[in-house]
Amino acid sequence: MKKTVKTVASLCAAAMFLVSCGTTAKTPETSKSVTSSKAETKGTESAKASVTENKSTTDEKVTLTLFANYSADQEIRTLDYALEKMKEIMPNVTVEIEAAPQDDGQKLMTYAASGNLPDVFKSDGVGIELFNKSGALLQLDDYVKKAGIEDSMVDSYKYALYMPDGHIYAVPWQSPWINSFYANKEVFKNNGVKIPENYDEFLAAVKAFRKKDILPYALFGKEKAWCLHLYDIMVTREKAAGIAALDRGEASATEEPYVKAANKLLGLVKEGMLSQDVFNTTYDQAEAMFTSGKAAMFMTGTWALNGLEEKMGDKLALLYYPLADAGKEEDCRWNMSGGYSQGGFSVPSYSKHKEIAAEFAIRLSQKLNEAFVVLEGGASIYKSVPDTKAKLGPVMQQYVADNKNFKSMSAFDWNLTNQELKTVMEDKSQELLTGSLSAEDFVKDLDDAIKK
Repeated sequence: MKKTVKTVASLCAAAMFLVSCGTTAKTPETSKSVTSSKAETKGTESAKASVTENKSTTDEKVTLTLFANYSADQEIRTLDYALEKMKEIMPNVTVEIEAAPQDDGQKLMTYAASGNLPDVFKSDGVGIELFNKSGALLQLDDYVKKAGIEDSMVDSYKYALYMPDGHIYAVPWQSPWINSFYANKEVFKNNGVKIPENYDEFLAAVKAFRKKDILPYALFGKEKAWCLHLYDIMVTREKAAGIAALDRGEASATEEPYVKAANKLLGLVKEGMLSQDVFNTTYDQAEAMFTSGKAAMFMTGTWALNGLEEKMGDKLALLYYPLADAGKEEDCRWNMSGGYSQGGFSVPSYSKHKEIAAEFAIRLSQKLNEAFVVLEGGASIYKSVPDTKAKLGPVMQQYVADNKNFKSMSAFDWNLTNQELKTVMEDKSQELLTGSLSAEDFVKDLDDAIKK
């Protein structure tokens, strides 16, 4: 998961990487041990404090295991910055980092099942609810209150602290972001293909690139969440709430917007939109195909926008969603797929050093948010905003300007609350993308899961 953040007042909308989805992390071969005072920092000078940062009163020297996204350049840069700041606050703590693999959270699930969750680990709303069924997570309410976190946060984001049971299990560090499509302008230009603005043009582009043996669209389908996100993007062209309405029990999958979206997506798949190896493709592989010109289009969260623009320069185009019916593009242009996220860093209730781990997790979240503001031009979720040193390219500037136009947001896969339905939607979305499942059977399967 990688994310920067978006800024409305400051920089309304920047990039968001890391995160609870594990989108861009490369699978590591080894973990990295970092003592607070030895963390390699690719960051810059100290930023203004966003919250009260008194040095920890705990002097006990401990080693904590930290499970986080720590492979992509942006992940390393931002986490190193945060850890460098942590040495000033908790110099008694040594951190052993285990970089999270791109496995849809399977390794973390294995740790949870065996009662071996790391002392501090990346978490999302769904994972928190799942792990909490067995009482595996430490409530952080008192620690958050003592640190003055809630009072320091922007009012509109305070709700993200609390889970449905009214308690806090993680302090978020990222602002809301969206899914988006990107185009490699050079690939389109060199092959005489128009960059699409609606579904018909998108379908025409898919056919044109297939005739030239160029992959039309790179999807990292190994992570099922992104198969579901692709479906959600299609649904939001017809119904703004997308999969979020299904998750909340406010819609049926057999309603016209959901059926139509499935049929339109199936039409693209049957014309060769995706690679034959799509379900074994990781984020890094999909991104590499796109940035190298082997694929014409790509989808990921806008937390990756800065990094893509750094690699591609003026070859990159931000498309949002060119999938509406011709003539209806403006009706749904600003209905966005994505949204706010709960989660951050959590602590297992059985951690040997849970008191220290709780303080570390809370303060690390603060420093990671600061890192995204300072290094990536992201948005602060705190009232006091540190200065950014990021230089935004024209595509990121476009995103910042567009942010004020967003009318609605659906939900990311990892923010869905109905775990059973989420699993079915992931599985069936992946099956739909094989082309072997009809749209009618797809929505029926989703509705059956909703009714359970």
